[in-house]
Amino acid sequence: MANRRSVLIGLGGLVAGGGAILSTGAFDTVEAERTVSIETADDADALLGLEPADRDGDGGNAYVTQDGGTISITLGGDGEDENGVNQNARTTFRDLVVVTNQGSQTVETLGLEFTDAPDDVTLSDTFSFPVDEFDGDGAVTVEHPDDSAANILTGDGDIPSSLEPGDAVVFGLEIDLIDGGDGNDLPEDAEFTLTITAEASESS
Repeated sequence: MANRRSVLIGLGGLVAGGGAILSTGAFDTVEAERTVSIETADDADALLGLEPADRDGDGGNAYVTQDGGTISITLGGDGEDENGVNQNARTTFRDLVVVTNQGSQTVETLGLEFTDAPDDVTLSDTFSFPVDEFDGDGAVTVEHPDDSAANILTGDGDIPSSLEPGDAVVFGLEIDLIDGGDGNDLPEDAEFTLTITAEASESS
């Protein structure tokens, strides 16, 4: 069964915007958007828990905030000292979001996919996901396919191949705007929706 969560992220030449996370309340086939009357839980309390990662060792995360029960990712600057990612460069944001299996079933697949990117943006050339075991120290980078989600439970290195109840992984985002990336083709004000899909094992 699949549980889908969506994160709206503002990206671009000068990255801007934030977003919201949409959620369902269980590992089943029901999807919930904010306009649909289905019971949901706050991101930190849902069966698929999403929380800002501790980037600075003191509980802080400059790129991910939690407000009103949902988290938002903002990869832009403050408009003064920081203006977002550089064009013609590869920018890596490690340890953005902690994903925790807070349900009673094993999560077999945890997919990350940008689902509404502009047609002229090649996902596989532009985006990838640095993934680390919770409290781990060796990230593995998972490429984003063009036409499907990237399963970040790879089993490579310290990364688990499944998430047992209570287990967690941390993911970030790498944006490649050099060489094979889309260079200056990312619209400055474009917004991309990152959908997180958890495929859980059947209940016994």
